[in-house]
Amino acid sequence: MLVAAQLLAEDKMAKFALKKENSQDIGFASACLICGAVKLPEFKKWAEFVVIESDDDIPYYIFEIMDIKEKFDYTLRMREIVGFQPGYSNSDNDVHSLDGIAFLRFADHKSDFSNKEKAIDCLNKNNKVKKLFKKNFPFIEINFDN
Repeated sequence: MLVAAQLLAEDKMAKFALKKENSQDIGFASACLICGAVKLPEFKKWAEFVVIESDDDIPYYIFEIMDIKEKFDYTLRMREIVGFQPGYSNSDNDVHSLDGIAFLRFADHKSDFSNKEKAIDCLNKNNKVKKLFKKNFPFIEINFDN
């Protein structure tokens, strides 16, 4: 019975790509913050989510993220805080898609990169970004089926 409970607990734990060699999750979460798809309190909640759900050692910078007071304290000092430039392999369509999330979530979202129609169209065709968003921000309710 104990072994079954341990296996169940292990299945619940998430793997996050947070290290220099593979930093897709911190890179994606950072990109979401930078483009406005998430607000700073949600980004900080993401860091808490990583601590709770991760089955790996938690990098020190995750705890620093939890203490950030202003968005630009992180975005302008990201490399210093994280210790490397987080990577997220994104195309222009991915960036448009992140803007699409921001347009869906926030009526007042403005973008220098995308107009609302193009952004939402790209998002509707981009399952990769939708999956990454759901994985990293499961506590945010969003309807991708508009």
